[in-house]
Amino acid sequence: MPTTPIQQPGKLASLWHETASQSPRPRLEEDLRVDVAVVGGGIVGTTTALLAARGGASVALLEARRVGSGASGLNTAKLSSLHGLTYSTLAGSQGEELARLYGEANQEGIERVATLCSELSIDCELQRKPHLVYSQDRGEREAIEKEADLARRLGLPATFTRETDLPFEVAAAVEFADQAEFHPLRYLEGLADSAAEAGVAVHEDSLVDGVDFGDPVRVRTQHGPAVLARHVVLATHIPFLTRGLYFARSHPERSYVVAGRLAEGEGPAAMYLSTESPTHSIRMHETGGERWLLVGGEGHKTGQGDGRSSYERLAAWTRERFGLEEIELRWGSEDHISADGVPFVGPVDPGTSNVWVATGFRKWGLAMGTAAAEVLAEGVAGREHRWTRLFDTARLRPRAAAASFVKENANVGLRFLADRVAKRGSVEDIPPGEGAVVGAGLGQRAVYRDEQGALHHLSARCTHLGCIVSWNGGDGTWDCPCHGGRFAPHGEVLEGPPVHPLEPKPRG
Repeated sequence: MPTTPIQQPGKLASLWHETASQSPRPRLEEDLRVDVAVVGGGIVGTTTALLAARGGASVALLEARRVGSGASGLNTAKLSSLHGLTYSTLAGSQGEELARLYGEANQEGIERVATLCSELSIDCELQRKPHLVYSQDRGEREAIEKEADLARRLGLPATFTRETDLPFEVAAAVEFADQAEFHPLRYLEGLADSAAEAGVAVHEDSLVDGVDFGDPVRVRTQHGPAVLARHVVLATHIPFLTRGLYFARSHPERSYVVAGRLAEGEGPAAMYLSTESPTHSIRMHETGGERWLLVGGEGHKTGQGDGRSSYERLAAWTRERFGLEEIELRWGSEDHISADGVPFVGPVDPGTSNVWVATGFRKWGLAMGTAAAEVLAEGVAGREHRWTRLFDTARLRPRAAAASFVKENANVGLRFLADRVAKRGSVEDIPPGEGAVVGAGLGQRAVYRDEQGALHHLSARCTHLGCIVSWNGGDGTWDCPCHGGRFAPHGEVLEGPPVHPLEPKPRG
């Protein structure tokens, strides 16, 4: 008999989706011809569409579900150029000039968001705040001091401190002044509305499942209509195309957030990120007259951990450190991390000049994604941006990337082979609302038991490259441990690189 479903802390929904109003936008119903087709309605795609339209191009924006339904609406919504002890790492492996460009791009991304909020009158609760990276380990004090000194030398608003408004002591911290936080979904909704007013054809519920290269490029949707465009921008978090091998030049990670309300005067005023592993991201957000504490972290490689235990650890850490009485919401996000720690933004491959990509934002895709949109908008207009060499999609930086590239792809090979033998659960043990990969002859199936007790059998092979999926009980999804594809319980695609659902299988 199946066991009782395991209770999780809080409702599975992001604060942003719970507190934003979204009006549906029309599906693409007929073929369209434009100068620029943008695929993906997150912060990169929506910003690119608006900037390209402002530059005089005719633009179509295609989103598979709803604007902000992906990573852009599933985060802690920090706009910051302080991403851990990043500058020491970048300067050591890629040189101080590229580290300076990285900081400059992120700082200007913050300012671009603030400017657009003002210009377009977007009420997204934008607040300027400091962001601090802290450690409770005295052994890391020297490394943090060096990070602060280097960042300041690179022109960034950095200071070293041991003082915070956290409810526990820290050994050291680097602080960046005048960073920002906002409500990302309200911002995206305002941005999409402004893009439409600028002439962009914004279409939701329009999943793109293929691109035919040429001049023009043909962008095919799964339900039939196509868009012909002089340029195509794939802002889908990870490209679904095999060209450029971005799925092999980066790896996917899940991270998690829990949230609950605190009373006036409680909680930190600044934003924080720890250096510990697993990291913890901390900030407050006020919306609708209520003050929410958001704590993120407890990540793992996609498909190689269960979100259920991550949520439980995160909830326990939050209760212990902040005395939060009730975890009300929980949500997770996926990010792709390039082998050298810098995003890929530019042409999909060296031989193509009219298909563009943006991926590998390393959990920092809001300010940096806005900067990437500037690079893409300049690119489709035939101009090179000063950040192009930082984000170069054809780059070879073996000193920075080789070890990670080898490690992650060896892991993929191991999972591809070993999971065909190791994943062999029992249908009888699956509780309602849960799933498991079970043996089926010489193969495997992904089996989900719905809340009414009915079983749903699917192929366990990810439709990207055939790795065996895993059940993520925390989020109720099938996750691929190789390249990060994610599927709903009944097999629908939630995140790429796959574009086709898991194949239904007959029972027995």
